[in-house]
Amino acid sequence: MSTTPPIEDFELRMPDDLGVEHCYRHPSRETGVHCSECGRPICHECMTPAAVGFRCPDCMAAQRRGAGRPQVVTRQQTRSRWQQTSVYGGRGGITVTKVLIAINVLVFLVEVATHATTDINQLVRLGGLVPAYVIERHEYWRLFAAMFLHESFWHILINMVALWFLGEYTEAVLGRAKFLVLYLVTGLAGSVLVVLFAAPLSVTVGASGAIAGAFGGLMAYAFLNRHRDYVARAIFGQLVFWFALNVILNVYSVTQPGGNLSWQGHAGGFIAGVILMAAYTLLGRKNPFGRFTTGDVVATVIVLAVLVALTYWRVQTATLAAFLPWV
Repeated sequence: MSTTPPIEDFELRMPDDLGVEHCYRHPSRETGVHCSECGRPICHECMTPAAVGFRCPDCMAAQRRGAGRPQVVTRQQTRSRWQQTSVYGGRGGITVTKVLIAINVLVFLVEVATHATTDINQLVRLGGLVPAYVIERHEYWRLFAAMFLHESFWHILINMVALWFLGEYTEAVLGRAKFLVLYLVTGLAGSVLVVLFAAPLSVTVGASGAIAGAFGGLMAYAFLNRHRDYVARAIFGQLVFWFALNVILNVYSVTQPGGNLSWQGHAGGFIAGVILMAAYTLLGRKNPFGRFTTGDVVATVIVLAVLVALTYWRVQTATLAAFLPWV
């Protein structure tokens, strides 16, 4: 007589240590949704639609009580919130930030090969921004060329580290195209303020104006969205600290003999970045990520028109007397 072996029971549920999460209020329910405030996993019954993502019952109750900040904001939540946006196409994707860093490094290698890092005249020939050359010789190409030049290894190292951190977050907020436009326009704004206020025969180089533009844009986004985006609220305080530190460094450089920080470039880029981000978000009423809208294009064109008008005014009103103190 044949016997049938017993059928073994198999565990079909995926164990928790393989990444499946469960609702914090209903442990038997698997979910992949997290509260946009505290980051805890929530199921379909517990989620409440919010301006950004979904919120859990506890955070909704805290909001109704007038709580001013999320219950939990970790560094990992801050890092992952924007880095998981579609602009990256997955981690490790090619971004505008990485391309800009590569271009700056390649240009610096050209500088080293041509001795521009040790010869100021060669640096000027490559495109160093000299206000007098823009005003008298109409060499407007210097307004852009100077953004990709650096005077020393430490100069480019500091700027590229700043661009790496500020650029990736600002690009995640705006998307590739808008970030590139913001970078170039704010860099131009920094150069225009150098032409307006710097010594006519001074030489200015560096990506600081464009980086300050990314900083200003990110700071404006964090401020305008601090009441509905937990990451914006968490990062705004950090940005305020770095803003204050940069103001102190620029003021110190201006008051010291031989100070070489270009406050004009920093101020021009920062102001333009704040204005563009405020326009792209409609003062915080819309998400700036994605394609250009008609309003975005109009705002960008207006900023460019103002920069062109300021440059034209400087060229037309400059007199010989303005150059005499530096001749």
